[in-house]
Amino acid sequence: MKLKQQIRRLLALECVGYFRPAGCVWVLLLAGRGFSLAEIGLAEGFFHLVSMICEIPSGMLADLLGRKRTLAAGQIMSGLSAAAMLLSDSMAGVCLGMALSAMGYNLASGTREAITYDSLVAYGGEEGYLKLSSRQNVVYRLTAAAAMLCAGATAAVGYRLAYAADILFALAGTCAALSLWEPVVTKGQRERENAPLRGLWSRLRAYLGETLRFLREHPRTLGLMLFNALVGAFATLLGFYLQDALPGAGVHPALLGPLLVAVGLGGAAGSHAAAGLARLPYRTAAVFSCAAIACGYLMAASGMLPLMAAGGFLAVAGDDCLQTLTDARLNQGLPSDQRATLISVSSMCFSLMMVVLSPLTGALVS
Repeated sequence: MKLKQQIRRLLALECVGYFRPAGCVWVLLLAGRGFSLAEIGLAEGFFHLVSMICEIPSGMLADLLGRKRTLAAGQIMSGLSAAAMLLSDSMAGVCLGMALSAMGYNLASGTREAITYDSLVAYGGEEGYLKLSSRQNVVYRLTAAAAMLCAGATAAVGYRLAYAADILFALAGTCAALSLWEPVVTKGQRERENAPLRGLWSRLRAYLGETLRFLREHPRTLGLMLFNALVGAFATLLGFYLQDALPGAGVHPALLGPLLVAVGLGGAAGSHAAAGLARLPYRTAAVFSCAAIACGYLMAASGMLPLMAAGGFLAVAGDDCLQTLTDARLNQGLPSDQRATLISVSSMCFSLMMVVLSPLTGALVS
């Protein structure tokens, strides 16, 4: 009964903790307040810079201080980010808001997967992780789609009410995170729960050494992270291209948002399909996922609106399918004491790929 309750609360966290009406249209809201595209681009770059710096430390905090506490801290950071965006009229305040948003994202990245997997391990049900992870990703995608569908209403009510709503949802997400129970499956985790701050600095140094040693001794795991990050980066870049290309293909501005929502729902379809493809060898399933992304690129390059939209949907589906399958495969070989940190390494690999490929792709396309 306790595991079922934990699963319900994890899914509830996906619903309320990541519904951000203002956060999904922050570019539109800043432009409406008079910020230039150059300033908005600077804010976006600052987000990724902070995210890269904080990704691994946030995972280490989750493993050293507890996953439930870290998820709650991530929701608090998101609420503080919305407050900074609401109260500030300067670039300094906007950059502060983006930094807090990045830290909120980092605190959830890796932590969500770790608490989910170890909750199943505690009850001997880790074989059900892929199915549960798929459900979480579907709920997350649907939540993001619902927030995006509110874009028109969000813009209409103004940025103050929009960010106030984000703060309320962040508070609800904090309560949802604190309602979770902390799974304890190793001796180290038991000691952490009894005295989470005792010898923190010495444990941090030892823990960093153990993480680096694991990566050196398991090059295939690191290779799997890099492969998944590379494929995900290409799928993400196609999504960026479509945001610019669809209006040129004849999409009315009023219909662009709903169309991008429809394209994004490919992620829910891909996460759902992962459970079926899991019956195949990983390499075979990965080939299917990569083929879907490649077909998506070819369809997007056709210049024909229906094919472009369908190609975007297919690429997002392939990306989320591969992400779900890779996440399950990685978790099977990760030590529980370092699970959140090592999943954060995988997330950092994606950021590194985007830092390299994003400007390169932009130069080639232009």
